Amino acid sequence: MKRNVVFSYLLITVACVFYAFGFDWCYDANHISVGGFTGIAQIINYFLPWAPVGTVAWILNIPLFIIGWKMIGRRLFFASLYGMTVTSLFIDVFAALHEFQPMDPILAALYGGVIAGVAAGVMMRQDANTGGTEMAARIMKLKFEGASIGSLMLSVDLVVTVVYALIFRDFTRALYGL
Repeated sequence: MKRNVVFSYLLITVACVFYAFGFDWCYDANHISVGGFTGIAQIINYFLPWAPVGTVAWILNIPLFIIGWKMIGRRLFFASLYGMTVTSLFIDVFAALHEFQPMDPILAALYGGVIAGVAAGVMMRQDANTGGTEMAARIMKLKFEGASIGSLMLSVDLVVTVVYALIFRDFTRALYGL
């Protein structure tokens, strides 16, 4: 049993590192919003450049984790708290170690989507997530039982992406993010 837990957390760690790499390389370098709390952190980082995206996303997630503490189950809570912490840490580590150059936005959206999607899928298979939208959707699912987690996640991400587009007056980048 203990071996399975160690292997599960190893997979979560690898997925978090890939997710953070995909975010920094594809999304942040190209000013594409990912939605969710990380998207909100991107907006805050724009106005407060001294506030790293990963750290801000981590801080924004804390109230959500406090709310979810008793609602989502112990295993999902701790695995997701770990996933959110590792992802946030590596977003900041990659940003500090290397300044990724912008690329063609369609390539950034495609590669970022594949990298982040595969990483999120691996985390979900291990009963974990990166917090933010996924955590909010799981909590909202308890109230809106008929809605799918995917629909709830899309709704939250859509709102953040629209706000991103309005603040930066760049609807093209918002469309790439969607």
